[in-house]
Amino acid sequence: MEIIKPSKSKKYLKKELGKVQNQQEALDRFICFFHKYKIKAELEHEEEDMLLCQYGTYDWTGKGENYEFNLTRQFEIPNDDEFLQLRLTLFYKPETVGEIEADNSWSTDFKNLDDWINHIKSTVGFQKVDGIKPEKVEIELVRT
Repeated sequence: MEIIKPSKSKKYLKKELGKVQNQQEALDRFICFFHKYKIKAELEHEEEDMLLCQYGTYDWTGKGENYEFNLTRQFEIPNDDEFLQLRLTLFYKPETVGEIEADNSWSTDFKNLDDWINHIKSTVGFQKVDGIKPEKVEIELVRT
């Protein structure tokens, strides 16, 4: 385990991630990153550093729709109402997956991390892109 500053997390994720061929690799490496790099030795509460999985078909840019499979690590910013989010998004052509209802799940809504991971793997959004190489992979660090 290594302690890092949330503001430097994008650099560490890029290093850990490498080239991603599919959503399973993305999930595995994202979880490995979560275990390997912590923001402090002991969290006071789980909301300080938690995970989100979300997916759906969107057109955020006005350049056409994409199916997006996203994994986010959210860091609490002390004494602030905002959060810092490290987002890993895999983009697919919508025709690759067909109609899928958007969904999301927070790691803190499950008994443990393994239950959350198993839930993600059981979703339609995960299974529809099983083994398919994404058109694009994007990592961003944003303040909410």
